[in-house]
Amino acid sequence: MPTIVKVTEVTENNDLNELIGRPGQYTGAAWITDEAASDQSAKGIDGGAVVEVFENAEDAQTRSVYVQGILKEGGPAFGTEYHHLDENVLLRVSGELKPSQAKAYEAAFVG
Repeated sequence: MPTIVKVTEVTENNDLNELIGRPGQYTGAAWITDEAASDQSAKGIDGGAVVEVFENAEDAQTRSVYVQGILKEGGPAFGTEYHHLDENVLLRVSGELKPSQAKAYEAAFVG
């Protein structure tokens, strides 16, 4: 993806959600900073996209449903995200990116 500026590995020390390694949560993750995001200094989804790796597909699906539910409940002020699942990996792309950009992420993700 030519618009990716930086990829940052999420660790116990920088995890904004403090979920890494916790039961049922992601076991690994990375923040993707995209030049199309309005705040390229932002961490997490606000920087463009996030990849989260889980122990199993069920946990990845549960996380996706949870995040989408929070966004739906919060309304437009909470923003939107595109979610793509591949087994135990969840790709979350900021809804701030254009649909065509989100499709490019999906294409790269599912290969």
